[in-house]
Amino acid sequence: MAADVDPSIEAWRAYCQAMADAGELVLAEGAPDHANARAEGIRALSRFFVFGLENCLERADPQRPEFVDVQTTIRKYMGDNPDQTYFSASISGDRSYRINATMAGAVAVEIGVYAGSFASGGGRRLVDAVEDTTLLVDPDGSYELLLTPDPEPDNPNQLRLEADASSVLIRTYFTDLAVRLAHPRPTIEAIPSAGPAPMLTPDQLRQGLEISVLIATGSFGWWVQQRKKVPSDVPVNTFPPLPDEGDLLTPENVRYLSGDWELAPHEALVLDFDPSGGADYWAWVLLSHWGETVDWRNRTAVINGDTAVRRDDGTVRLVVAHQDPGMPNWLDTAGHPQGSLSLRWFRSDAPLPVADARVIPFDQLPTVE
Repeated sequence: MAADVDPSIEAWRAYCQAMADAGELVLAEGAPDHANARAEGIRALSRFFVFGLENCLERADPQRPEFVDVQTTIRKYMGDNPDQTYFSASISGDRSYRINATMAGAVAVEIGVYAGSFASGGGRRLVDAVEDTTLLVDPDGSYELLLTPDPEPDNPNQLRLEADASSVLIRTYFTDLAVRLAHPRPTIEAIPSAGPAPMLTPDQLRQGLEISVLIATGSFGWWVQQRKKVPSDVPVNTFPPLPDEGDLLTPENVRYLSGDWELAPHEALVLDFDPSGGADYWAWVLLSHWGETVDWRNRTAVINGDTAVRRDDGTVRLVVAHQDPGMPNWLDTAGHPQGSLSLRWFRSDAPLPVADARVIPFDQLPTVE
């Protein structure tokens, strides 16, 4: 590299090379040998890079924080759930922050403060958290939350910050997609305010691009590696309880059934289960190999406790298929040949349901019992 190359141009060239190199992840062992599926993989990877830029360059200043919408209709970050919104903001432990948000029309909300990051060697850890069962919420669904190094004892609307605090995440659960789509972005302000941002420096640009690459390739690469870690003794098209050794970074009150599905063009997956044990929220979410739902504005990628059609005995039958079977509770593969399917079982002391799944020829669906 010539000595007189501008540092901003040098940072950009390195970023572009990292994007090019990351494309090899789509060819990892176990990836679909399917041209359209690989095209979807490259698009999924591009979405990780877009998220990295917004999160690490555009909205990365903890002195002037803004919430990033982590999962949208076209941003499907690491196993999205259409029923949930995820809003994340960068923070630091040397100041306080005020959040204003709403859970109007929602089933539940969880807010967590985290230290570290997915891009750091030490990973990310939960510092403090609160959910709607203890949060003080106004009758219209709005709430205010203070993040501070010195919270008042027993104040449910204050969360503790530690010196290495780096982010805050708001998870909000819905069962109506129209309500979820209309959910407004929460706001966050630093106390004291830092005022307008100065011009971006070459070093800030370089750092933002480098961290965004780590976020994009690290997150996408982690998902690809997880796909390779599926135990060989778990047959495809079966959905046992998902072991969680802490690396999934899921809330403690969420448990999962999860497994891989794979269907030929003429096949369908029929899954029966009994949700009568009761959970505040449950949903089956269908993902592609790349950890993305299909376009859920126009196809069905999630079926929850409110949208599921139940049989007379209260049980639910799902059908995963490439085309409309003319039966209730169809999860649409949108042509993907393989992926994963998970039940999210939220806030329940009852045992996880058992999923009875079988693959049959599509043309035999009308005769299935």
